[in-house]
Amino acid sequence: KSLDGRAATDLRIEYLDSDGTSRESPSPPESSMPKFGKWDEQNEVHVGGNQWAGGTGGSDTAGLGGRGGPFRLDRGHRVHQVSDEAKAEISDEAKEAARQIAQKALEERLREIGMSEQQWTMYERFASAIQEDISKLRGILDALELRSSERSWLKRQSYGEIDDTKLVDGVTGDKYIYKRRGGTEDAPLQKTKRIRFVLDVSGSMYRFNGYDQRLIRCLEAALLIMESFQSIADSNKFQYSIVGHSGDSPCIPLVDWSAPPSNEMERLKVLQTMLAHSQYCMSGDFTIEAVGNAIDNVSSIGDGSEDEGTVICLSDANLARYGIDPRQLG
Repeated sequence: KSLDGRAATDLRIEYLDSDGTSRESPSPPESSMPKFGKWDEQNEVHVGGNQWAGGTGGSDTAGLGGRGGPFRLDRGHRVHQVSDEAKAEISDEAKEAARQIAQKALEERLREIGMSEQQWTMYERFASAIQEDISKLRGILDALELRSSERSWLKRQSYGEIDDTKLVDGVTGDKYIYKRRGGTEDAPLQKTKRIRFVLDVSGSMYRFNGYDQRLIRCLEAALLIMESFQSIADSNKFQYSIVGHSGDSPCIPLVDWSAPPSNEMERLKVLQTMLAHSQYCMSGDFTIEAVGNAIDNVSSIGDGSEDEGTVICLSDANLARYGIDPRQLG
């Protein structure tokens, strides 16, 4: 029996190969009826089992990769997936109970953020198409965040091991020629990476969307950015903003540096704003001006020494039509 008196069949065993890859037991705990699960304030990793909300590869609770739970709940952990055969064992009664719990939770969430079911359906249409991309980008950002907190070599130190790259400096009298291991608390202040995304919301995006889905792709790109960066919203390592450009203006504010959208309704409003501008703006192109404006904006934030700035522009500009020399973009 386990420590809480449950039968041993409720246990879930996970094996790790020498390279750290997961080789899970094929049978998750026996499924009963769906529930939200207990909330772990410490956000520990829970693999398998049927007690904790936000776990992975288990049964009955809200989480990822499991079976029988009422809805998905991502708490930022690696996903352990149960087999399709295990999922097929869920009873029709349990599936119906899970559906009802999920529907109730959705209604509460929509009331909370002021979103109608029609708006939710529209949002899900975009989000579901890029869910895999969102997971990948979140993983990259989370890995960068974790790496910044790991111990690394601190250079230009007054003591420690001699840095081979500073030998000449030592001969000339520089005393800061050592390196030593240390954490981020010992390291110089981390630079904030600021990224401004400049997205095309011109009339041509709307006009030619029926040919190649270019406006849809642009909206998906915006949602990918907003969803992915939400996972590190409390971090000082990254900041981002989004502006649009069209024949009306080289800088249409969409997401401000200090106020990224925090829920689905706010993100949907950004997408709706992009769509509206594309539909109703005047013809013309401000791609060059938009890039210049964005560079100036990023450069003006901070003192220029502690921060790093990047501008990423998306445009379908017909360069020849507007007399733009491609070298102007270089």
